[in-house]
Amino acid sequence: MSFNTLHGGDLDAAERALGVSRDKIIDFSANINPLGVSETVKRKIAESAACVSAYPDKGYLNLRKAIGEYTGAKPDNILVGNGSTELIGLIIKAIAPKTALIERPCYSEYERELSLNGGSCRYLSLREERDFLPDTDEIISALKGVDMLILCNPNNPSDSVMKREETERVIKACQRLGVFVMIDETYAEFCEDLEGITSIPLAEKYDNLAVIRGTSKFFACPGLRLGYGVISNNTLKEKINNMRDLWSVGSLSAKAGEVMFSDEAYIDRTKKLVSGERKRLKAELETIKELKTFNLNSNLVLCRILKEGVEADDIFNYLLKYNIIIRSCAGIKGLGEGYFRFCIMTPEQNDLLLKGIKEYFNI
Repeated sequence: MSFNTLHGGDLDAAERALGVSRDKIIDFSANINPLGVSETVKRKIAESAACVSAYPDKGYLNLRKAIGEYTGAKPDNILVGNGSTELIGLIIKAIAPKTALIERPCYSEYERELSLNGGSCRYLSLREERDFLPDTDEIISALKGVDMLILCNPNNPSDSVMKREETERVIKACQRLGVFVMIDETYAEFCEDLEGITSIPLAEKYDNLAVIRGTSKFFACPGLRLGYGVISNNTLKEKINNMRDLWSVGSLSAKAGEVMFSDEAYIDRTKKLVSGERKRLKAELETIKELKTFNLNSNLVLCRILKEGVEADDIFNYLLKYNIIIRSCAGIKGLGEGYFRFCIMTPEQNDLLLKGIKEYFNI
């Protein structure tokens, strides 16, 4: 049994396949904040239930102000959407690149959206000998003949990061060549050095840049379908707004977003939990000589199996006895059957995962 073809977090499919209720499944494949939805957001949704009887503010002014205070971006440069996936699709559709440069391995949605809009992909291979770290010189050298560059920072699934100064060098080169840059920062908020990584300040400096984030992972709200992008290019913003549905973010999602980004207690708890568990997992995984672990910058953990004859599906299937789901990377281009990925969960859940992995390798 394998979930290689399923999106992380598809608990309905997992429930049917495993024959156990979804509340007993520990999903290490979805990369969602283990704290779950904050109490502040829950209260806001309950208090605002009556708002579903009216259309949302189509300008989403209060929501954009809240995001602006959280990110430091100007509200006028913020677009909101039905999850980051909608914004990724809209930006690609608006730019309409004939050829885009994307990293490999990387999130598959970029390639899908490019294909749907008639574009082709050129690939920039992230090499294991560099721990899948992007090389700015290689990126710049590969820009000739492309219309768009798509970066995922931190990268999913390798969790490698580019520092802001490196990213800015690439953006400048793209600006000279007429290449538009889209940076997906879905996992950036989990990082220790968010300020040194995020390109949101650059989005207000360069008109060939869009930075995308969502609330599914860090704020544990995939069901709200709330994402946002920061873009200073007025022509592009107008084009996207003309293409999009008028009310793509529902009233309850907008109300939740108005309080979500100012919930400092929840944000601090998340960062402390993930930071502490990241350090602990790194130390524990380094004792397993059959595995090689890469990076650990956000809440993603990519492992390569070093034991001959063992594949990711073998470990995946073994962990099912604990109702644990990890992500086999067998179907991810640039990785393969020897790699698997999981996310950071609660200490108790992480202990159970470590127990299962160590049992498999007879440790």
